[in-house]
Amino acid sequence: MSDPMTPQAAVVGASVVAFASGVPTPHRDDIYMSTAHAQMATRAAIEDGLATDWFEYYCKVLRFIGWDVPKPQTLTPSRNSLMAGQATQRISTIMGEEFSEPMRRALLAIERNTLALKRFESTSIRGDAGYFQIIPCVMSGPNKVEMGIYHRQFRIRRQVLGFLFGEDETLIHNSVEQIAVITFNTLHYAQFRDRVKKSVLTGSLNYLSSLEI
Repeated sequence: MSDPMTPQAAVVGASVVAFASGVPTPHRDDIYMSTAHAQMATRAAIEDGLATDWFEYYCKVLRFIGWDVPKPQTLTPSRNSLMAGQATQRISTIMGEEFSEPMRRALLAIERNTLALKRFESTSIRGDAGYFQIIPCVMSGPNKVEMGIYHRQFRIRRQVLGFLFGEDETLIHNSVEQIAVITFNTLHYAQFRDRVKKSVLTGSLNYLSSLEI
């Protein structure tokens, strides 16, 4: 069983993060903290009217704390209504099975974990607007983690539990999918680590729901 504070997969707000085997605990902690911090900062900026493009601002925050985030690729719209399956399919096509397999297991786990699913959905949906990130991570060398940040934003016609796994094609509309492929350098991030951790723990002591994969 993985460390409950830095599990192999978890819901972090509106993100599902999953690690392939071999990513050490300190690196997992850095990535969990970073995405929590970026979400909190982005949500505050949107609510205060300082930003309008959620993913653009989210990536900007990650760059500000040392992440090398390239311009995201916008994906061709798909008719696949199953959002979880679509995400893993996109990741598999763009990044390979090494990335998609741990995420596939994480999404199966969240479907079975009511608490984690409710946390994810309550953070992902604001009114009729929704967004989430799917983040698979694989060790790519000493102090380097390769990852994809798959982002989806959309409008939802009504509130339902389990929209990520629903097959109702009329539920979701105005959907946009984007992905950024990143190499995370933990040595470069070290100068930002304490500030990010303080920000996250000040904002919430309960920011993560573990997933057993």
